[in-house]
Amino acid sequence: MLRFQNCPDNIFMAILTASMEMMIDQIREILAVHRKNEVGAVPLEFLMPDAAGVFMPETAMTTLKKMLQYHTGPGLYYLNDYHYLLLYDTLDYFCTIHNDMVRTAPNEREKKKASRIAGVHIEKINFDDLIDIYYFDIDFLMDKDVVMNLGHDMRKGLGIQDETFAISQELAPHPEELKIRDKEDEPSVLLVQSIFWGPSSRVYPDMDIPDQEIIEVDLQ
Repeated sequence: MLRFQNCPDNIFMAILTASMEMMIDQIREILAVHRKNEVGAVPLEFLMPDAAGVFMPETAMTTLKKMLQYHTGPGLYYLNDYHYLLLYDTLDYFCTIHNDMVRTAPNEREKKKASRIAGVHIEKINFDDLIDIYYFDIDFLMDKDVVMNLGHDMRKGLGIQDETFAISQELAPHPEELKIRDKEDEPSVLLVQSIFWGPSSRVYPDMDIPDQEIIEVDLQ
């Protein structure tokens, strides 16, 4: 599984799987269309408005495929800000599509079908809360000039990573920067019982449900 700020639950795992699969399919489709029509550069901005500044479509798709493989496999894997940036746009896109499909469903049956994820019916996925819970930070969205003007020493003092600086300056990732490394010193832990979903929940993550017993399972 991929490393996040907090231990994921089954619902977040399912959302992340579905979002990566959807984005991979979308990129593959637009690449196929552009190759067939023999047109120029493939636009990625409407799918990934933030990541498009540093990722070519082929690189984004290949990297997402690798992350999906590690996400659904055993062990715990470290990501850097290039990876988190890709997942940020990927999750944002999926949440928007999911919420729109549920909202515009023509009847209750279609609404239930559209809302079903991980065995529950989620009427709305709150993207901002997902990021707050599972992301360590979103430094990769910092303004180009702000990051540059901080200077090297201050960036280090603030814990701003080299990849974050590179992203802010719209530098494409080097292949070495896209390698996914395992975290042998940390266990991969999954929450069996979500603390952000209850019997009466309609929104995930539900920030207003009472505290629940935390049940974890080690995936090592």
